[in-house]
Amino acid sequence: MDAGTLLRRRRRAHGLSQRELALRAGTRQATISRIENGHEVPTVRRLDQLLTALGERLELSAVPLDPERAVDEVRADQARSMTARLEDGFSLASFARQLAGGARR
Repeated sequence: MDAGTLLRRRRRAHGLSQRELALRAGTRQATISRIENGHEVPTVRRLDQLLTALGERLELSAVPLDPERAVDEVRADQARSMTARLEDGFSLASFARQLAGGARR
């Protein structure tokens, strides 16, 4: 689930409008709208602030990969063309930049 979908679901679960959440979080309704519609990717800190305004807390976790599955994934990746792997790498790098800086898409 992306950050915008998460925020929209949690906001609606609390029965708040975008405007009401924006007032609680000290931001603008347009900012909430851009995040929820995928036009802006918030930083982890920003998403945590918005969820805190809803009375919730963001929790992140890391889960170890199954070693056997990881080997299968590496083999499958090696079977793909260099172009396909590079395209995936560029997409991942772009996503990482958005997460790190909250950049717009």
